[in-house]
Amino acid sequence: MLIARTGCGGRRILPRSRRLRRLPLPVLPMDHFEPPVLHLRTAPRQILANVQVVLTDIDGTMTGDARITPAVIEASLRLAAAGVDIFPVTGRSAGEALGLARYIPSFSRAIAENGGVLIVPDRPIVYLRQRVDAAEMARAAAKLGHGNWRLAPCSAFRLTDQAWDRADHTEAELAQARTAAEDMGICLTWSSVHIHLTAAPPDKGLGALTVLAQDGIDPLRALTIGDAPNDEGLWQAGRFGITVGTADVAHSWQRLRHTPAYTVARESQGWRQMAELILEARLAPAS
Repeated sequence: MLIARTGCGGRRILPRSRRLRRLPLPVLPMDHFEPPVLHLRTAPRQILANVQVVLTDIDGTMTGDARITPAVIEASLRLAAAGVDIFPVTGRSAGEALGLARYIPSFSRAIAENGGVLIVPDRPIVYLRQRVDAAEMARAAAKLGHGNWRLAPCSAFRLTDQAWDRADHTEAELAQARTAAEDMGICLTWSSVHIHLTAAPPDKGLGALTVLAQDGIDPLRALTIGDAPNDEGLWQAGRFGITVGTADVAHSWQRLRHTPAYTVARESQGWRQMAELILEARLAPAS
């Protein structure tokens, strides 16, 4: 009897003896590759004006040179003053997300660990995904990385996943590791800074949808923005009103299962572009 189960990415995982050999996808040179999407400035003004909440990745999206810059903080405060909620949805650990939510002026909460937990300062942690078996993930990482992956220090503060430093591991290498992880029943995704392993599929978008529903916020009034494969859940069609990727998404585009509808410039410059376009749309006179 053939028994199939659902694995990461919604795939049906079959016994190894019944699997077809997966052919590699053609990958084009990235030197001059541009995502086949429009710049956010072409989005309908009314949709931008209707944005109530920005669901935003942190690393490689709000950051420039690995730091959240004063210019981004200023732009986020302007959005907050205009009535737009800034809601970080990050791959960072629960511990780091608590610091972000407590000390960044425009943040009041955060979803951490790629949709795993909701962090609100001075309130109990809300689990959006099962807790991780760190020892199991360590064994998987040793096989997937052939002993060459370095455990991220922040893993000590993680509750629903474990992370290894991205370092100089390439997109092609990580795509192969993801396929191998799926064969093991483990979920793998990556960002600009980390490689993440979980038992249950990581999904920033699903975590965000759960919290928005609890808060009574229409997801069609949400704008999502990210830069890497661990942001795919924020880009899944039909979930949110408008989906955006920074220009850095070009590095992963041909390996993404879900892609954004619009793009902006790289890193924090793109985040500031997004903020300005929302503010311009909200301040524009009604036609």
